[in-house]
Amino acid sequence: MKYQVELNRNNEISLPDDLCRELNFVVGDILLCEKLDDTVAIVLSKHINQTLSDTEIESAGNLTRIILIKTEDVSME
Repeated sequence: MKYQVELNRNNEISLPDDLCRELNFVVGDILLCEKLDDTVAIVLSKHINQTLSDTEIESAGNLTRIILIKTEDVSME
């Protein structure tokens, strides 16, 4: 399965609710971000350890946590 999304100006990716349901992602999940060779595509998958702190996520460099962002607070310019 492939989806195309765009980064907003804060380097955030909007994940619609239906997409999260299909991928079994929920707010708070820690995701591993892997760039595919010879493309601009990335693969997002649940990290094996869902108990990492924000500091551990930040220091890893390729992890992120799903957070809730109100759509009125997001600017896609």
